Amino acid sequence: MLRALRNQTKSIFFKCFLVLLICGFALWGVGDLTGGVGEKKVLTIDNDYVTVEKVINELNRIRYSLPDRPSLQEAIKKGMHKSVLQKFEQEMLLNSEAKSLKLSVPMTVKTKAISQENAFKDPLGKFSQNKFLQSLKNAGLSEANYLEMINSEANLKQITMPYSLNEYYDDKIIKKLMDWQNQIRTINYEIYEMINKNEISKPADSILKTFYNNNKENYKIPITRNIKFLEIDPSIFEDQVVINQKQVNEKYEIEKSNYFIPEKRELLQITTQDQTKAKKFMNSIDKGNAFDDLAKEYFDLSENDTNIGYLEKSDLPSDSADKIFKGKLNQVLGPIKTKFGLTIYKIINIAEEKQVNYEDSIKDVKEKLLKELSLDILFEKLDEVEDLIAEGNNLDEISKSELFNKNVTVKNIKMISKNGFIYSYSTAKKFFSKNKVFLENVWSTNVNELSEIFNSNEDTYNLIEVTNENAEELPLFVKIRTNVYNDWLNKELILKSKEKAKESVLTKNNLSSKMNIERTSKSIDKINDTFLINKIFDIENKKVNYLQSQNYIFAVKVLNTTTKKYDLNKEIYNNFNKTLSSSFFNDFLNFYLQNLGVKHKLKRDFSLINELFINNN
Repeated sequence: MLRALRNQTKSIFFKCFLVLLICGFALWGVGDLTGGVGEKKVLTIDNDYVTVEKVINELNRIRYSLPDRPSLQEAIKKGMHKSVLQKFEQEMLLNSEAKSLKLSVPMTVKTKAISQENAFKDPLGKFSQNKFLQSLKNAGLSEANYLEMINSEANLKQITMPYSLNEYYDDKIIKKLMDWQNQIRTINYEIYEMINKNEISKPADSILKTFYNNNKENYKIPITRNIKFLEIDPSIFEDQVVINQKQVNEKYEIEKSNYFIPEKRELLQITTQDQTKAKKFMNSIDKGNAFDDLAKEYFDLSENDTNIGYLEKSDLPSDSADKIFKGKLNQVLGPIKTKFGLTIYKIINIAEEKQVNYEDSIKDVKEKLLKELSLDILFEKLDEVEDLIAEGNNLDEISKSELFNKNVTVKNIKMISKNGFIYSYSTAKKFFSKNKVFLENVWSTNVNELSEIFNSNEDTYNLIEVTNENAEELPLFVKIRTNVYNDWLNKELILKSKEKAKESVLTKNNLSSKMNIERTSKSIDKINDTFLINKIFDIENKKVNYLQSQNYIFAVKVLNTTTKKYDLNKEIYNNFNKTLSSSFFNDFLNFYLQNLGVKHKLKRDFSLINELFINNN
């Protein structure tokens, strides 16, 4: 029944009805949940306050706007109520500070914000009163609520202006960061393969027991759960789908535009803030000089640096797209002023627009129909699954029911921890392959009970049965001997391999290879390991260091450290400043809000909220 109701929301009239229905239930739910404490205050600043009822209403508005519409209990478990409280608190503090500073938000600012919001525009990009009202309605907001939000945002911008505009840092700071980023280390090195594990004799149990006793913390297993689960996706129902020619034709007419491949152009691009260089570049182009040669001469850029690949018109900035798609093959255009600076383009290839082959289009249409119709069947079957759950069927009985027309496998996973690892007594722990939603349902479902049906990934739905909860334990050595042996063996392999590498270096008295590496390097010879390169840049001595990487021991000695030449141009400088400014703003805002709380004597009474949620969770 529930799934059928959701399917009906495709009708605009039903959506309107559903909004009214939801609002009615929301208010009913609030009254029932709050039990008369709805008007009690949880946040207070002078005459401004937020009530329990307001918090619950906002929480309901948010959860009803989400695609999966979580229950109130689910929203509380995810901490959504804390985010709502934080939002109200920040708004109250900022608005109180704006009031004390006698700040105001002109109506022109509000109207501009509304007119520029994409959600309120029609297909031609113009403001639509109907879209404005409908969007607010869909979001559960009144015009007054929305204007309050704009007001709070404007107050935030005005109040934080002194430090939000902290966009420029001292040249010395930027230079130190750039020097660090452009470090080069000259190294001598040698690469040694790890020894074969067959070269290591099997240890006596006494050795393994000692290793186990010395590393007991590594073998502790936290609280875990064993589960069964059913995975239901549209592919299960594909054999129940029947597609006729009329459906194919109708779908093709709707999708026809998707089988048209627009024109694309392969471009070379140079962006600069130096107007003089740009003009000289274009003058040299007019004299017949090659684009690639001039890019190297004026900007030290190779063709790989300038080639931005094949782009559609919609991929390009509006201020240059028309000119580029009116240009001819091999034509150089520019400099064009864009928000990134002065840009010069060269058109080096043109892939003309074309229509996809009809047979291929029809094949794709049928595949899309198969998926869509399978999904429709899935939603219908989910209603039947819910009925089977209500009748008391367990997971095995549901999987064998007639609604699937086939046997659907019930999968088992044992010893899943809260932090997403699967433990075993005989193999190394591994990370759980399912997503966060799945893991949350494993731990929110009671033992020997079924979870609710939940959407874990796109159109895949799951049903979990928790069969057991395992207490935290430190397994006895005899139980996990295989794991202990494997850990001991890995440690011995590294130790013995390093010893062998050291003997070789001492015998030769040198490292045969030499090279310069940069922080941005991706590999050294046959080793592709950026972590290894980071470890080389962490070395602070002049000795030979032995580092492990993949199946190799890397012997390395740092000879010297230099900084490669680089241009601290305006673009790089601005990018660094932007990164630093963003970090500074976020850190300072948190500190600033804490101080506003003290200044405006913010009173919090979360005991009502906590008691309310604990009692009803």
